[in-house]
Amino acid sequence: MIHIVTDSTATILPEILAKHSNIHMVSLTLCIDGEYVEESKTTIDDVIAYSEREKKSIPTSQPSTGDFLSVFNSIPKEDSIICINLTSAVSGTVNGARLAAKQCNNKNVAVIDSHTTAIGICHMVQDALEFIDAGMEFNDIVEKLNQVSLKMRSEFTIPTLDYLRRGGRLGKAAGLIGSILKIKPIIYVDETNQLDSLDKVRTEKKAISSMIKYLEENSPCKRIGVVHLQNEEKAKLLKNTLQELYPNIEITVSTGTPVLAAYLGPGLLGIIFESL
Repeated sequence: MIHIVTDSTATILPEILAKHSNIHMVSLTLCIDGEYVEESKTTIDDVIAYSEREKKSIPTSQPSTGDFLSVFNSIPKEDSIICINLTSAVSGTVNGARLAAKQCNNKNVAVIDSHTTAIGICHMVQDALEFIDAGMEFNDIVEKLNQVSLKMRSEFTIPTLDYLRRGGRLGKAAGLIGSILKIKPIIYVDETNQLDSLDKVRTEKKAISSMIKYLEENSPCKRIGVVHLQNEEKAKLLKNTLQELYPNIEITVSTGTPVLAAYLGPGLLGIIFESL
């Protein structure tokens, strides 16, 4: 049997979890008001409320090697494991998983950097389940998923860069600091798996147009996810717009996660998709 392990930044759809007992989750943690809390035990609203009130970043911690090892070793050693993790552009989660893979009891363990987050990881889990159901061999599935990860595209518009700046995660997007006031920055995980600036515009309408343009430039695509943080109404409107452009593609709307909220802050609107 092939098991899938992922981390808590993956917004796995409830109907998928209900159908597949071979999906396992390892949690990241956040330090809120001096207390370390597993991501699954806090909320986006709590994270944002604290950050807005205190005007400081919320530290996050990747799962330890021991956390991954505990999950890996709970799986029968004759079974295989595919571990799909949050992009290394913003977290070292995948490194802990790789160290655990070298120490666990199972012979076949593959760790994959998803190059994405949230609903994007869910899309990769869906791909993995499809490959398993099709009867593909373990090594072939791993090869396919590594190819998929290189085609994952994640782009976001955010009202402010304050959260990224406070958390020290601006990276190549740091060029946006000190530019035009009141811009609507668009950031993305680029083809080299780095967080970078895609565009900077003055209005949200132009930001959405720019994200759609990037989607079109990277089409055809498979599965589109609209992700938001406390921005559900606009996320639904964006989904409707995209559904008109791509009537034959599955498009889902989902929230981000508390860790994503700690990284990027409220009002985020994003498009995550797999380019073909």
